[in-house]
Amino acid sequence: HLTVLSLHVGLPIYLGLKAGISIERFQKEIEDKLGYGFIVKNRSQQNASLYKILHSEKWAIYLILTFVLIIAIFNIIGSLTMLVIDKQKDIAVLSSLGANRTLIRGIFFTEGMMISVIGCVIGMVVRLIFCILQQHYVFIKMGNENLITDAYPVTIKWLDSVLVFGTVIIVSLLASS
Repeated sequence: HLTVLSLHVGLPIYLGLKAGISIERFQKEIEDKLGYGFIVKNRSQQNASLYKILHSEKWAIYLILTFVLIIAIFNIIGSLTMLVIDKQKDIAVLSSLGANRTLIRGIFFTEGMMISVIGCVIGMVVRLIFCILQQHYVFIKMGNENLITDAYPVTIKWLDSVLVFGTVIIVSLLASS
């Protein structure tokens, strides 16, 4: 949506654009045609402080969940430690067969990475399914019926998915090493 604000009258005019039309190009075109005395703002410019708060909230949640991930990694470290203790005889057999320390560490490193990656992929698939179901069947509703939508809005952003997956891989690499 675009809003054309008049400095003289002060009454906003709201315009809805069809899908596929570039908001920036349309906004520039309207500004050029109206000339001085009019301000043309898109939705994010009208509510700049709201969008800044939402953006900073997104990064705050990302940092909190990264700390949760770091705490969860201690479980992986603990289970790998218990696995090493439990497999002492197997490690001794591998050593006597000629396996060096690097190979044995590689086995446990691979196992730690597999635990992390499989857990991350399962979590991302569950998240994707939940988001699609929320978009179509509305499991979580907003508290107020006077809003434009009664459903809690969710969207799937692939860049965020890549960021989360990358974070899990980096933290897992550090923990499994």
